[in-house]
Amino acid sequence: MDKKIIVLFLILGIMLSGCKIAEKQIEEPIKTEEQETQEPVAESEQVGTETTEEQVEEGLNETIEPEEETEEINATEPEEGILKIEIDHLTLSQKDVTIEKGTTIRWENKESNKHKLTIYGLVQSPILYQGDSFEYTFEDEGKYTYICAIFKKQIRGTVTVE
Repeated sequence: MDKKIIVLFLILGIMLSGCKIAEKQIEEPIKTEEQETQEPVAESEQVGTETTEEQVEEGLNETIEPEEETEEINATEPEEGILKIEIDHLTLSQKDVTIEKGTTIRWENKESNKHKLTIYGLVQSPILYQGDSFEYTFEDEGKYTYICAIFKKQIRGTVTVE
């Protein structure tokens, strides 16, 4: 009888320790490496200069430096010829805009998420941390699609240059 009780307590102890280990494993998040997926560009988004899907995908992986050096300007009033678009809460203050040739757009990151803008066929910004901004002057007419390379589905818009 004593052997049966000891065996029963051993089995019960093993089962309880197994539950505790399983509970600990559930509480600890499993770290996985995030893989960045690239979305193909729909034909309707390809206006202006002719760009193939392959060129767009290659453009997302390469760093393109802007032709002109841009300065960060902390102005409260918008400057003439500069359109300000704010990124906040994974949204754009203006998603689709129409501008004249020679207009500069300044994207300003107002949130803690980092962003990296890609204007298809033109330029890619450096990583924009909270408070950073990126400017680009549009010199050629056309319709340009831009996205955030980090938050592709949430941050996307178009610039129409007339």
